[in-house]
Amino acid sequence: MVSERNWIGRNRYNKSKYLTKEYKIGVDSFIRFAIENIQQEDNGRIRCQCKEYRNSCYKNPSTVKVDLYQHGIMPWYTIWDCHGENRVEGGTNSVNINYRDDDMYDAHDDDFEDYEDF
Repeated sequence: MVSERNWIGRNRYNKSKYLTKEYKIGVDSFIRFAIENIQQEDNGRIRCQCKEYRNSCYKNPSTVKVDLYQHGIMPWYTIWDCHGENRVEGGTNSVNINYRDDDMYDAHDDDFEDYEDF
């Protein structure tokens, strides 16, 4: 299923500055998936994974769609685990939606070695 999500990392606009057909189809597939996996306690709302809200709040699916059109989807969110998808561990499909944070710490581990005594 992840291979069908190559739209996530691509530019959402075409040369004429309109949303691409591929992006719209991808957003629609995400919205369908998220709706199918809504939990009863979510009261019909899904997490908004646009670049601005980054899964931090719940919204009506139609509002999430508008936010995705306006702000774009988080480019690293290819495993929709905050929307009910199970993670595939150990394979090439294993992605952490917070990988950027992990990479930041890994990249700077050497920078902080001299300060461990503080």
